[in-house]
Amino acid sequence: MSMFEASAHLYCDDNDIRFYSGLASPPEKTGIMIAKDGVEGWLSTPPVKLSLTERAWGNGAHDVSNPDITYAARTVTIHLDAVGMTRSTIIGLASRLNSMMGKIVKFRVIDDGQDTYVEGYLHSEYGSNWSRQLLEGTLTLVCPRPERLSWDAQSVQLMAPSVSAGGLSYGPDGKGLAYPLDYGAASVDQSQALLRNRGTARAYPVLTASGDWPDGVLLVWDGGESLEWRGRVWPGVPLVLDCRSRTASMGGVDVSRGLTRRGFPRIEPGGDIMLRCLSAGGGWVDAQTRDTYI
Repeated sequence: MSMFEASAHLYCDDNDIRFYSGLASPPEKTGIMIAKDGVEGWLSTPPVKLSLTERAWGNGAHDVSNPDITYAARTVTIHLDAVGMTRSTIIGLASRLNSMMGKIVKFRVIDDGQDTYVEGYLHSEYGSNWSRQLLEGTLTLVCPRPERLSWDAQSVQLMAPSVSAGGLSYGPDGKGLAYPLDYGAASVDQSQALLRNRGTARAYPVLTASGDWPDGVLLVWDGGESLEWRGRVWPGVPLVLDCRSRTASMGGVDVSRGLTRRGFPRIEPGGDIMLRCLSAGGGWVDAQTRDTYI
């Protein structure tokens, strides 16, 4: 990656450290520059986790299928120059970077229209030179999740299907038919939304059901697959369905035992899915996904 094509940011808690490229100098000549060696391991794929078994007879190895091809954690190496007018300023810049050690950080690169990020933990190394205005160094970022994700998420909201009333009711005291007749709540609409993935790897949405869902949440998507969680979702305590980890949680507590159908939505690279909500209730489902790159 050329230092002239990208700018970058490192985020941790409320801290935002910008890495300046060759086209943008830091204000007052004080800041962190992307060095001439740039950023390694960003556009490249991580190592493949696949061992081939050679054929005992004939040429080559045994065939593999697409699900067998998986990738190891991503390692990103950021070559940097800390520049400043005084030695104390340079030491302060290095200390600011080191304050992010031991924490999960986000590293974002804006590269000619593509804006993506990764998450991981850092290791820093600095040169031994004693220049008063320059300190060379490298940051190594280890990302357990190998994919790069688009910085801007696609978010849609599925409302609970509308409810109609009418039918038989014997009234609160059970003394006979009460009018208007009431058969109970029934779903008459199927709220739906389209989710896209413009990346090069499979994307996994995060679904958050909020509001009042007396009988849980049922979602269906392309191909007739369905995801259902049975139980009560109360206002103020949303149900989070993580399609990558295939888990359900409420208030930080795992409630995956309530999953009765486990067809978690996934979006193939360059593809899209139509997501539909079939549950009756007084709530809504927020669906969020990001373009995903390997």
